[in-house]
Amino acid sequence: MHDGISFEQREKPALVICTHPFEATGRNIARILGAPEYAFAMVEHPIGSRTVEELKARAKDAYEQGLSILQEKAS
Repeated sequence: MHDGISFEQREKPALVICTHPFEATGRNIARILGAPEYAFAMVEHPIGSRTVEELKARAKDAYEQGLSILQEKAS
């Protein structure tokens, strides 16, 4: 979260991807860094122990969310 917000503060578009168990932590970090409305993609947890097919599904979901988030930032 910190890296994504730091990039944004330097006018570099960024996308943060977070798994659901860390959503509250991500939102708190964004709030602490002065970006309480910072949008980020959410995917199912866990990542490390998933099959290739499961990872592809999570990547597709993150891509779709990310595309929307980045397009909104660009407008």
